[in-house]
Amino acid sequence: MATLDRRTFVKGLGVAAGALLSRTAAAQETYRIGLVVPGGARLEVGERIAFGVRLGLDEANVMAGLFGKRLELLQEVADGAEAVLSVGRRLVRQERAIGLVGGADEASAEALRDAAQQGDALFLNVGASASRLRGSRCHRHAFHVEASLAMYVGAVQQWLLEQRKLTRWALVTSDSSLGRDIGQVATAFLARRGRAPLATEQVPGGTQDWNPLLKRLGGLGPDAVFVGLEESDLPIFLRGYRSAGLTFQLAGAGVDPSALSAGDPADLAGVWPVLWHHELQRFSARELNSRFRRRFGRPLEGRSWAAWAAVKLLGEAIVRTGSGDLAGLLRFLESAPPFDGHKGRPLTFRDWDHQLRQPMYLVTPRKPEPGREPWKGFEVVAEVPARGDLDAIGEPKGESRCRFDG
Repeated sequence: MATLDRRTFVKGLGVAAGALLSRTAAAQETYRIGLVVPGGARLEVGERIAFGVRLGLDEANVMAGLFGKRLELLQEVADGAEAVLSVGRRLVRQERAIGLVGGADEASAEALRDAAQQGDALFLNVGASASRLRGSRCHRHAFHVEASLAMYVGAVQQWLLEQRKLTRWALVTSDSSLGRDIGQVATAFLARRGRAPLATEQVPGGTQDWNPLLKRLGGLGPDAVFVGLEESDLPIFLRGYRSAGLTFQLAGAGVDPSALSAGDPADLAGVWPVLWHHELQRFSARELNSRFRRRFGRPLEGRSWAAWAAVKLLGEAIVRTGSGDLAGLLRFLESAPPFDGHKGRPLTFRDWDHQLRQPMYLVTPRKPEPGREPWKGFEVVAEVPARGDLDAIGEPKGESRCRFDG
């Protein structure tokens, strides 16, 4: 019997779904959704998004079927901005997809945004947190289910200030686009509250010896150190932090904490923001986590949750508007209809940059227990904002550079 490689398997999920549904709902109005995910070295990311979309599609079709409608998934694998743009254009122009889902990184999200803009379709970003997609490169056809960088950073900062009452911070960021963005966002957050960092350190990528910097920070006596480092540099920094025996609160953003699990668990430290966690229980989160694990045999994490939510949102918009008309879908999503994302609060899109308002979760590594394997990963320590205005952790409307043309 022939075997399928993983790339073929991921792409085949959409075909299988379409074939199954075509037998059971041939008489229904069909609306196509295009999904573009990465393969190759980023296949794992593509799988996370694809699995979330699959669960969202099945659940959206349960409701859509009651109204004589059906969503059909067209799934493609593409790597690199040029290939993603080409695939996105084909999906909306030739395959008549009313919406595109994807955006595993900033470049692919920007390409899908362009394809949607040129093809009069919607784009739902489920993986790129870059500020410019919600700022100078925003577009009315693009909606961001993935949280913005400002939300990731702001969630940690609000927790440090308001819950931990830690006010003397040092910032350590990479001398890279990501590091500079995190530094800018973190400094702006503090400035809105009349504060400034105790110190800022920008370090080149590939730094191996962190002892001089950690010694300087230790001498300043900060309450907390906020890091925005590239994923490749962070494990070495954490090893140096542990070796130096420092005790200030460590926190950061810009990396998926699960990516750090490959290193020595004993080195892990700090508090990190995530969009979703597989151990959430309240507000039917436990049931959602269980459905995902039963279906795919893995825990539900942030990108999968965003992909699930994106398709559910599209399904609700089609049912509520009664069609796949672009103007109607835009008016519906911009009217801030409350969406139940199993986070305990109605989630809505902001009208000034189309960012989905939602609480974030902070996780910290469980302390490893010598002689007991396997290491149990990260645990949730806080929800932010715990209550009140969800815009408290994002970029305020007055500072947004997003301007929709029409």
